[in-house]
Amino acid sequence: MKLIFIMADSLRRDHLGAYGNRWIHTPYLDRLAQRSYVFDRCFIGSFPTGPNRRDIHLGTGDKDQAFNRWRDFDPDEVTLAQRVNATGTPTMMITDVANGLGYGRNMCKGFQAYTWNRGQEGDRMDSDASVPLEWPVPHHLLRYDTHTWQQILTNRAHRTVEDDYFAPGTYKLACEWLERNWQRQSFHLWIETFDPHEPWDPPRWYIDMYDPGYRGRVFEAPPYGFIKDMGITRRELRHIQARYAAEVTMVDNCVGRLLQTLEKLGLLDEVGIVFTSDHGIYVGYEGDAGLVCKPWVIDDAKGYWLSAGQFACPGGERWLPLRAGLLRIPLLIHLPGQTGSKRIRALVQPWDLHPTMLELHGAKVPGGLTGRSLVPLLTGDKRRLHQYVFNGTQQGGKRVVQTSDGRWLYSYWTHDQRPPSLLDLKNDPAQGRNLAGKQPDVCRQLHRALEQFDPSICRPEEQAGA
Repeated sequence: MKLIFIMADSLRRDHLGAYGNRWIHTPYLDRLAQRSYVFDRCFIGSFPTGPNRRDIHLGTGDKDQAFNRWRDFDPDEVTLAQRVNATGTPTMMITDVANGLGYGRNMCKGFQAYTWNRGQEGDRMDSDASVPLEWPVPHHLLRYDTHTWQQILTNRAHRTVEDDYFAPGTYKLACEWLERNWQRQSFHLWIETFDPHEPWDPPRWYIDMYDPGYRGRVFEAPPYGFIKDMGITRRELRHIQARYAAEVTMVDNCVGRLLQTLEKLGLLDEVGIVFTSDHGIYVGYEGDAGLVCKPWVIDDAKGYWLSAGQFACPGGERWLPLRAGLLRIPLLIHLPGQTGSKRIRALVQPWDLHPTMLELHGAKVPGGLTGRSLVPLLTGDKRRLHQYVFNGTQQGGKRVVQTSDGRWLYSYWTHDQRPPSLLDLKNDPAQGRNLAGKQPDVCRQLHRALEQFDPSICRPEEQAGA
């Protein structure tokens, strides 16, 4: 099997034409969707970036809990790439995600080779005293500290053409790798971009597609929190949405370049393609609860984090549910030779991609995985693999864990940070009404499912009596 796995960080599913969007240009991903299985109910598992990657690479949670934490792979943890290698299939990772490979991290574990397109976010790639430190907004309205922001400015100071930008440059490397390796009998190519994650800084021509001539304040990397508390105006929010949409279109154009390369090489009918994201993001739309970026706990006094690394909240913590804008992600699976599209309504999660890709490669799927192969859904042998999906994250030892049956979204905080939450994803698109008090039976049912998935979680009444 020649298989290409594509990860676009922080890509909202509702920003793709294949998922109903009508104003953002995504022609190439829409074209891919027309030749793919389109999963309508794919929910994240472990959150955010690093834990999600572990879900896919390992197909299971951490050793001592059901959800993955943000940490490296241990020497005894076996990754997807290692299992694919055992079949004799060459494995290659091409990425620009600095927090996967930078600072000694080992998200490339098991790949026979990897290329890191350096410079994304605060990667300490270079220094240049000629680059001035300039703030697009007051410092407290930017999520990065002074050192990191100076590094970001330095890393992007000399961009002139589109390939100098990170996602286009990463796909350029991927296309060149395909031109060198197109005659292989099989391969497993992992392509990963940090875009459309902030900072939202695509070439100007993409921004002008959505908000030409804007002259106001530019929030390309705001703190994680409430838009109102940051003083962001409606006009400024529209520009944030335009910058994010511009990033999505840039990534779509990168995918188009890949598809054109595959077509040129005569591989389009020979490869399998898996396209997904690690999570969505809030950009002030209905259901985002007035939030921007991806907060799950904030400084209650300010209404936002100053930076993603600021975990101590002097004013007190306010914990938030992970809402649908974060939870629901795109998932497209194209099989070799596929010419039509099929929508799949089954509940699925990133854990499932590990056994799925193993099966597509003809590799043995080990026991003990959290995920289940999606191949039976593709072949029509099964219509449902999971009754529930589960997601969670933690901070400072405290956790929020959630489960959903596709309609109800139940959230539980393990250290009593706040009472449980129940949102109706079907009838409350704003996700603003906590119905836990009115639907106790639904809460009990979903909490019981959560306990079965993660036995370390006690029941609310047990916690209260502890």
